[in-house]
Amino acid sequence: MRELNSEMSQEAAPTKWWQQLKPFRLAPNWKIMWNHLADIEPDDIDQENNAWLCTFVEDITYIVREYTYKENKKTIKHTLAVDLGWYPEGDKDGEYCLVAILDNNWDCPILEKRTRSTQEIADTIELWLFETLSDWKFSKDNV
Repeated sequence: MRELNSEMSQEAAPTKWWQQLKPFRLAPNWKIMWNHLADIEPDDIDQENNAWLCTFVEDITYIVREYTYKENKKTIKHTLAVDLGWYPEGDKDGEYCLVAILDNNWDCPILEKRTRSTQEIADTIELWLFETLSDWKFSKDNV
């Protein structure tokens, strides 16, 4: 009887904030610095929903990967970052903006994707981490 009662109480419990996150896979050597990507499609929510103020913000997800190597007896370090935000922040007519940034050069993203689809953003993050950026070569042309 205890098991049944504990299962019933778990079903009645409100959903925790982390259970509302959009799941996506993380490739090796990448670190999630923060992730607040909710498993909600913007076109499926009411215009008066509080999610517009709390969920669709500029700082949604930030993922980084650092590369360190030796070149001519010098240690070289580069950082790749994948950043996701909603622009304009809180705007019902806005869109996600996903960018890949090399060495904090925010003025010149190496990749960019804009869409209103949460699923498309999650799929693109996985594609970039596992394929597009997986073996990024740091040549003088890229840096």
